[in-house]
Amino acid sequence: MPERLVLFLFAFAPTVIGYSANCQAQNTQTLYVSATLCEVSFHHQKTNPKHISIDAELVNGFPHGLVLTDRRCETKGLGIDFADTDLDPSVEFIKRHLLKFRRANGTFRGTLKRDRAGRLYLWLESVVNFRSDDIQPELHEDDPKPIHLPEPPLLTWPPPS
Repeated sequence: MPERLVLFLFAFAPTVIGYSANCQAQNTQTLYVSATLCEVSFHHQKTNPKHISIDAELVNGFPHGLVLTDRRCETKGLGIDFADTDLDPSVEFIKRHLLKFRRANGTFRGTLKRDRAGRLYLWLESVVNFRSDDIQPELHEDDPKPIHLPEPPLLTWPPPS
């Protein structure tokens, strides 16, 4: 009987360990809080929430930087920055075509941080529904298929009753 118990434990131990690792991997995914630029407070030292998703317009002020704006609160602008390597494909697309567009719309997801001077900015991690009239998706050198960016959902007005 003890031999069967030992065999049973050796047979199911990898399953239990693998399940535990999968649970931890799922819990480490970042959850973004949907917010508007008008709701972001620039004056508080501690930003809450830290991981946000903002529907905004991206303005390219090259060489000074990229700024998120919103027509609902025209006096606010949020600078954005991103890492040099290991970028999400949507952010890599923006970085690659930085000189080709002036304005673009989309949902920008990232982490709110402060620079050395204390100014708030968005550390850009991904972009959803990126749209710009200045650039169109083009072919990669090594991929014969065009880039397909997600399309925004279509709204009907008036809403069906």
